[in-house]
Amino acid sequence: MANIVSIKTLSENSREVVMAFHLQYVDAGDESAVSKVDVSALAKNSNGDSCTAVRLVECWWIIQGCTVEVMAAADTNVIMMHLAADDIGYQDFSKFAGLPSTLSYGANPTGDIKFTTTGVGAAGDTYNIILRMNKQY
Repeated sequence: MANIVSIKTLSENSREVVMAFHLQYVDAGDESAVSKVDVSALAKNSNGDSCTAVRLVECWWIIQGCTVEVMAAADTNVIMMHLAADDIGYQDFSKFAGLPSTLSYGANPTGDIKFTTTGVGAAGDTYNIILRMNKQY
């Protein structure tokens, strides 16, 4: 059997996307650089342009028993946020238009977001994360 994992788009328009991510341990252990936001799969803008990157504007999380690294995908993925074990939190980066574009991290960035977890391995280990992101074209 595998861990219970879900990715849901809560809302999306040409300017922003809000997505929810969930993991519940069953028996598969940690995630390692698992793609969570594929910018090329997001809705296009009114000109038909594909999304090439996002800026993280807000993040809510509830984490039990593990840590989660939210990373900008590149040749060597770059940690944008490190979410600690057994934590509930919220960060608002909107006062300065969000964290830098996912295309500004590392060598050969893809614009995508990946997660890596550490410590998933016991009943009750779980995360729920919501990201509000501004889209870039």
